Amino acid sequence: MKAEKAFLREKLVEFQVRIAELTHALREQEHAFESKEKTLYLGLFEVLDTFETLDENLSAKEEKFDKTSHTLAKNVRSIHRKLVRLLKSSGVVPIEFPDKKAHIDYCKIADTKLAEDMENETILSVVKKGYINKEQGIVLRKAEVVTVLNP
Repeated sequence: MKAEKAFLREKLVEFQVRIAELTHALREQEHAFESKEKTLYLGLFEVLDTFETLDENLSAKEEKFDKTSHTLAKNVRSIHRKLVRLLKSSGVVPIEFPDKKAHIDYCKIADTKLAEDMENETILSVVKKGYINKEQGIVLRKAEVVTVLNP
């Protein structure tokens, strides 16, 4: 009977050690996956920034375009929309500021300007869009904004 108890105790300890090892390995894999996922998203956000800059440049010169250039501009905008839809299908959307106020959790202050007719921390412009995973509530990239700072 003592031998059986000792055997069972030993097996129990082995199982607990194995569970601890597997739990640790799982946490490491989750961390590695999250790190790779964040790197991928940051790269995609840079691509989105480039598309937005390209769209601004195309819009500024579009009236001078010939038919081929108009088609190219249309195709560039289509690719941009598809990338935005892809991110949205994964729950990743641009951060919005409906109250036009800078929130430290969602943005970085890129610059400040005087505007005596407005409250401090009012967003004047967004330099770089920020993105959030709505499903998980995780900020993937903070928006870079220009805000009001009065003396």
